[in-house]
Amino acid sequence: MKQIQKQGNKMVETKRLTLKPLTYKQLVKYIENDNSLEEELKLNKTTRTISSELKEALEKTILPNVADETKNYLYSTLWTAISKADNKMIGDLCIIGEPNPKGEIEIGYGTYNEFQGKGYMSEMVGGIIEWTKTQPLVKSITASTEKTNLASFRVLQNNGFIKISETETTFNWALQLSKRNLIVYIATSLDGYIAKPNDDLSFLSMVEQEEQDYGYEEFVKTIDTVIIGRKTYDKVKSMGIDFPHGDKEVYIISRTPKQDLETIKYYSGDLKSLVSRLKSQAGKHIYCDGGSEIVNELLKEDLIDEFIISIIPILVGNGTKLFNDGRPEQKLELVSVKSFEKGLAQLHYKRIKYQ
Repeated sequence: MKQIQKQGNKMVETKRLTLKPLTYKQLVKYIENDNSLEEELKLNKTTRTISSELKEALEKTILPNVADETKNYLYSTLWTAISKADNKMIGDLCIIGEPNPKGEIEIGYGTYNEFQGKGYMSEMVGGIIEWTKTQPLVKSITASTEKTNLASFRVLQNNGFIKISETETTFNWALQLSKRNLIVYIATSLDGYIAKPNDDLSFLSMVEQEEQDYGYEEFVKTIDTVIIGRKTYDKVKSMGIDFPHGDKEVYIISRTPKQDLETIKYYSGDLKSLVSRLKSQAGKHIYCDGGSEIVNELLKEDLIDEFIISIIPILVGNGTKLFNDGRPEQKLELVSVKSFEKGLAQLHYKRIKYQ
């Protein structure tokens, strides 16, 4: 039996936006364009117009599909984008039908005039991409843009779409969805330090136990790419041991470009661009091996999908903190908690990017 998606409070959260799929009754208010929808959602009034093409699509296609209880309305309705700062509707996105047998869906999107040029369209599309990654039937996303609409196809390029064909007037784009997650797997003291002053890691030895790796061997089987800070890499090398990820694709994040070493690449470019590119490629998960500076840069861009944090039973009092201040709030979902004989507790969380 086909599962019916109940219309309700489903939402997608991004850094600046909330994407809300409209119910049938809310779509009717959207068309009326008399601010009754904004009043229901407790939003400030927005100046918006509905083109004749959109109105026709709403009345002839979108509303009938949303009313059809045999269909998942999330693939038919408008998702309105709400600015958290302004508490206003700033644009809309629509998924044009349920996934076809190949797992493809098509999207359309746009922002209202007063909110254009602020990067909202890219953020809207990025948010819906993250949501579709949680939908098992969706394998790829397509979109079409007018050749003259530079802003629209830059939105797609910013989100990793590739141009696959063109007509006389349009470009056609596609994004193959990757299920690769960026995972932080790290140990910290109970008071949140990953090292004592002078990069002293000696407190980690208090949980060492013969034939106990706290799940690390199984974890590394799930990854094929490692992102690591240059200072952390140098610290590992200074220990006189072989670098443990020689069989992986490794990116050492460094401000100073250096010569690559076989599978090890020094990277001094934009971190968000690197992660976006890696996530768009096929492969296993991506492991962030620290250090603190890299973890916090990734957090600022909301790029980390999972946290596996081993809590060492000690209060070290001072040193290098795992999490710095000045990050955006990010909601997490608890996956598991494991406790071990030596007092170590391992917490596994996943980032919630929709609710």
